[in-house]
Amino acid sequence: MGVSVIVFVIGWLWYGPLFGKMWMRLSKISATDVSKAKKKGMTGKLILNFIGTLVTVFVFAKILASVGAASAVAGAVTGFWIWLGFFAATTLLGDVLWECKPWELFVLNGLYWLVNLLVMGALLVVWG
Repeated sequence: MGVSVIVFVIGWLWYGPLFGKMWMRLSKISATDVSKAKKKGMTGKLILNFIGTLVTVFVFAKILASVGAASAVAGAVTGFWIWLGFFAATTLLGDVLWECKPWELFVLNGLYWLVNLLVMGALLVVWG
């Protein structure tokens, strides 16, 4: 659960104070869109996002156990390979190729997932 909380906080920082304005601009989300979303309430979306984080951490822990990762570096390296094969080369690239999203958004989201998976992999092995 601790790793999930840390990863969730990384997401809040990344898409909030650190790069939130850039993400909104690249995603073509206006201040009006944000106001509407806040009026509808964000609690349900945050809960669903956290549940998704819990599932990701759980599955990643299973993968690390399967490959026998025994150090923080091994966990982070496994995170890199998962990022490259299942995030950068598929979902994130598809956003650019098929949904016509800008390459800058690919980089922003790609780096977010890379950081997330590196941290997740290292912490899961160390705290596992």
